[in-house]
Amino acid sequence: MSKTTGIAQFSVGKSDVHKVDPRLLVIDDSDDYREHNDELNEHVDQLAQSIAKIGVKKPIEVRLENGKLLVKEGRCRTRAAMRAIEVYKADLKTVPVISVDRYANDEDLILNQVIGNSGKPFTTMEKAKIFKKLLDLGWNQADIAEKTGMSNGRISQILSLLTMPTAVQQMVAAGHVSPSLAQATVKASENPNEATKALQAAVDKASAEGRKVKPNDTGTAPLNRKPSQDLKTCFENSDIDASAETIAKGYVTINMPIEEWEVIRQMFQL
Repeated sequence: MSKTTGIAQFSVGKSDVHKVDPRLLVIDDSDDYREHNDELNEHVDQLAQSIAKIGVKKPIEVRLENGKLLVKEGRCRTRAAMRAIEVYKADLKTVPVISVDRYANDEDLILNQVIGNSGKPFTTMEKAKIFKKLLDLGWNQADIAEKTGMSNGRISQILSLLTMPTAVQQMVAAGHVSPSLAQATVKASENPNEATKALQAAVDKASAEGRKVKPNDTGTAPLNRKPSQDLKTCFENSDIDASAETIAKGYVTINMPIEEWEVIRQMFQL
């Protein structure tokens, strides 16, 4: 009888979907593009409560490297499974995992986090980090645009988030300021420090009033765009989920910055 090798050596039972102790799963921080903020923590906690009751239903994708099971897709599920055990005392002995294609290169695995994401959608800032990693690995913006179905302009716009002051990036990552408003404020200011101060003041004001930051909080004038370009720009600044799964249900999901919604609302007098 041949000795069991690969992921199967960690598995309980025989199947393409393996059952593995979640404590054996490893998340590589250098391969994790999530923003670890309150929103993500809340998502993981809610998922953990569900897992404590019904377990993990969708298999976690892993790859065996140097004797370790590295999580390539399903990091939130992995964290939630451990939280279900440690916080909610779930008797969770195994979780379902499947092996990613052994011949898949790092670029494909990184990109699949965006185009194959069916869990918590990546934020624009998280996408910026993923796209920057792909550029570092030798891709160009045209490659990313083709694979993701986004325009070259949208890819450039997302990547430009990483050129903003660190403090502004942190506001965007925390969800306090929308990416497009942050970019417009920085662009309208002659001094990045002044833009940072204006955005922080806007965040403080909006937080005290229990609402989201609006463009007039920063003193940023609306973008001067031709009417024919308004709709196109609004949607280019939005995150659109038109995956096969949502289309099959008869709809798409559009996550649009509030300032872009204001443009559409005023255009159609809604």
